Amino acid sequence: MAQSEDKAAPYGMLLAANAAARGEALFVAFESEGEFSYAEIHRRASAVAKGLAALGVGKGDRVAIQMPNCADFVFALFATQMLGAISVLVNARFKTHELAHVFRHSGAKVFFTTTLIDDHVNFADLLWQTLPELAEAPSGKPLSLSGAPELRHVILCGEGARTPAISMGQLIEAGTGIDDGVFAGADARTNADDIALMLYTSGTTAAPKGCQLTHRGMLASWAGYADAAGVRAGETIWAPLPFFHVGGVGPMTAALSKGAAFFTAIHFDPATALAQIRRYRPDHLYPAFFNIALALLRHADFKRDDIASARTMLCVAPTKTQYVIRELMPEHIAVMQVFGMTEASGIVTLTRPERPLEHRLETQGTPLPGAEVRIVDPESGTVLGPEALGEIQFRGPGAFHSYYKDEEATKRTILDGGWVATGDHGKIDAQGATHFVGRIKDMLKVGGENVAAAEVEAFLSTHPAVKMSQVVGKADERYGEVPVAFVELLEGKQADEQELIDFFEGKLSRFKIPRQVIFVTEWPMSATKIQKFKLREQLKSLG
Repeated sequence: MAQSEDKAAPYGMLLAANAAARGEALFVAFESEGEFSYAEIHRRASAVAKGLAALGVGKGDRVAIQMPNCADFVFALFATQMLGAISVLVNARFKTHELAHVFRHSGAKVFFTTTLIDDHVNFADLLWQTLPELAEAPSGKPLSLSGAPELRHVILCGEGARTPAISMGQLIEAGTGIDDGVFAGADARTNADDIALMLYTSGTTAAPKGCQLTHRGMLASWAGYADAAGVRAGETIWAPLPFFHVGGVGPMTAALSKGAAFFTAIHFDPATALAQIRRYRPDHLYPAFFNIALALLRHADFKRDDIASARTMLCVAPTKTQYVIRELMPEHIAVMQVFGMTEASGIVTLTRPERPLEHRLETQGTPLPGAEVRIVDPESGTVLGPEALGEIQFRGPGAFHSYYKDEEATKRTILDGGWVATGDHGKIDAQGATHFVGRIKDMLKVGGENVAAAEVEAFLSTHPAVKMSQVVGKADERYGEVPVAFVELLEGKQADEQELIDFFEGKLSRFKIPRQVIFVTEWPMSATKIQKFKLREQLKSLG
């Protein structure tokens, strides 16, 4: 099925079109900041964009954003898009070690952060800790920092000031002399196949990779979801995931593609979510992950009528968990699920509401329009037939553009013919539905976040007492799985479990921190490699 012109339009043009056509219709609502119409978002984003233009930001420049879900994030995101620049969405859970990598790698010219404190994270303090040179940098001049060689300006949103950062008010004031013609010029130079977003995603390498996504790819995935779910103009979507996640910016994109609205919160809290759901009576629920869905559905104050307005709910979960979720919900709500990843701009396959219940709960559905899926023997590369297990590969308009500054990883992942190797194990059944079985890659999925074992191992190796470490996943009722570290200490050195866990605090995101440390003196080996499957077996035997 061919993509429509609207679906292939860049973000900035879509926002402008909705502002013109829908004006004061609701676009986004936050639990603490209120409601914003399409016209208001367009007006505020335009003012921010003019400020960025005054700082020299233009097509192809990179503007990084590290904030929790808030209105300023939305203004910064769309301001960047209106100039044809690239929005680098930085994980709000990143700590100093990871954030320093972003500054070295991303090429960001401008960095947006906030004085908001969320989940005990002071984002401004985090930035100054990551880039201590900021303390000596003069105000009123472009930055020149060894730790962030391409960074020129920091925009500090929220209350308060901090030299040498520019406040949002100062940024907007700087743009008052910029004419609206800057947007017409950017529109003329921007097309749907340009890179719109860069999200950091963990792979099997030590450092997160910058996954570059196009306007066309994001709109193919998320207008595709909206079409399948039956999202219509004026309807509302509840979407609690953070905007730095493809499952957070994606539902926003879905709403934008249809002239619909979405609502979210600074972070997910089931009580807050319930209050919002009761207020906005959403037509569609997008908890994305089963731990979020169950936290909502099992909340002490939850009643089935709270979500009775919804027609669909999209939630990825193992089959048994899907049936548990189904029992907790009103029968008329169609549960959907997907197979997807950041490298697919979010979604490859999904289950449609009109399909039988078993199909929707036991498979990951069929490809979006324009997408294809195949199963390949990971050793020989042979394409396999129905019901055969192998690596899931896909191609289509949602496929990512590239990994930034990593041509080798891009070539390993985007194969001949445009097929994307997912590293995931699965099959296609006789009816054409995709079944996800597990991960081939040595990666964990902790509460919906990808965690590269190699990244955790690499950081743990910097502890002065650690000789070798291996990280594996342990099943967890709340998060799906959590990291556990097997550690061999250097001869003559000492460290206990709590010391090693504390070593991560403030350096890596909390979801990456091992929940348990098991000390070993020897490793199960093949001829050349540690056999991680035996470590997983050992972990299971320990209970």
